[in-house]
Amino acid sequence: MALDDTMIETLTSKIDHKLDELSTDTTYISCIYRVPEKPRKEKEAAYTPRLVSIGPLHRERGQLQGMELCKLRCLRNFSNRFKVHLRDLVRFVARDERYIREYYGDTINLEGEQLTEVFLLDGIFVIEVFLKNHFFKLRERGDIVFENRWMMSDLLHDMLLLENQLPLQIITDLFSFVDPSLLNGITLHALAHEFFKDVGNTGKLPLTQRCCLARHFVELLRYLHSPTHPKEQPSSPATKFENTRSATELQQAGVKFRRAEESCLFNVVFNRGELTLPSLIVNDLTETFFRNLIAFEHCGYNSKDITSYVIFMDNLINTPNDVDLLVKHGIIKNELGESKIVAELFNNLYKEVVTETDDFYFAKLCEDLNAYSRDPFHEFKSKWFRWRMMLRCDYFSNPWSFISLLAASVLLILTVIQTVCSILQVK
Repeated sequence: MALDDTMIETLTSKIDHKLDELSTDTTYISCIYRVPEKPRKEKEAAYTPRLVSIGPLHRERGQLQGMELCKLRCLRNFSNRFKVHLRDLVRFVARDERYIREYYGDTINLEGEQLTEVFLLDGIFVIEVFLKNHFFKLRERGDIVFENRWMMSDLLHDMLLLENQLPLQIITDLFSFVDPSLLNGITLHALAHEFFKDVGNTGKLPLTQRCCLARHFVELLRYLHSPTHPKEQPSSPATKFENTRSATELQQAGVKFRRAEESCLFNVVFNRGELTLPSLIVNDLTETFFRNLIAFEHCGYNSKDITSYVIFMDNLINTPNDVDLLVKHGIIKNELGESKIVAELFNNLYKEVVTETDDFYFAKLCEDLNAYSRDPFHEFKSKWFRWRMMLRCDYFSNPWSFISLLAASVLLILTVIQTVCSILQVK
């Protein structure tokens, strides 16, 4: 049915109203997203909060409601400690509710009053957690978060989730109410850096000016772990990406491994047969950390640096033996226990097939490693290494295997001698 003039005017008015509601400030383009269905199905637990909802996306989850009382206590303590009236806090958050809503990629089906309450309670909760993490004197007796190890572990997990983020802008604004005499110059970003010290290489990496541009904690961690040097271009940039060999295969071809002094994950250097890599602590937060940074890169970023690192490590690690080799050289510190668990972690972090080198940070490095491994001398060395290992496993694994091989060799030699002597006698 064709629209008449009245219907056209009505529709025009509706669309015009929606256009008026759009923010003209591009600073606040959405950056907090729901994780796409495909990675979520692969590992639901890596994207779902266990203990607490931060922000509006998971506030209705029943199992997280127990922490709402804790948030209220945090708000009361904050207000009393810093002599701040609740009305002032509410008014302060309410003024920015509209543009902060636009940080979220999904439509938030909450009224302004409800969303203001979420931002206030969650923002104060995060600040209180950071303050108590640094200032032990602020912790009350019976604090359920800091006196329960599992709760702190779950809280760290939850604050790494892309869907469980609060805009840093609102947390920074509320942080201005903290008494400066208590902080003594300590910034919110410094407190966050300390809180996340056991995540990835955070504790070994310095805060930079770029970190202050982060719009939420996932982006803060991404900035912190980003490359410090531009990507090297492969000699044939148009070619398709080709996986490099695993750590043990590279070792068989003559590659030596060494731990780098630097902590940036991207300071990987291959020079004259030596591959130098920074160390990485692999613990129970590693999978959540990498999965959510990868999801963030694929939802809203052009560069895929963290994804590149995960793919590169997946290439190096195929079996537990590869993990053992990297652990031996101090490149991986395994806090998960069995090497098999670490191998499975890296083999399952990213399932997409990489075909182009454009987005892959380590394309040039892999090209150099492949060229080195395929050199005739190193190819022979690799084959000789595998043959020697096969002999060791099949024939020299225990004394009886060696004796059997020796006896068989002696018997073969005697048989040959007897045959030669028989031929000579006939003649």
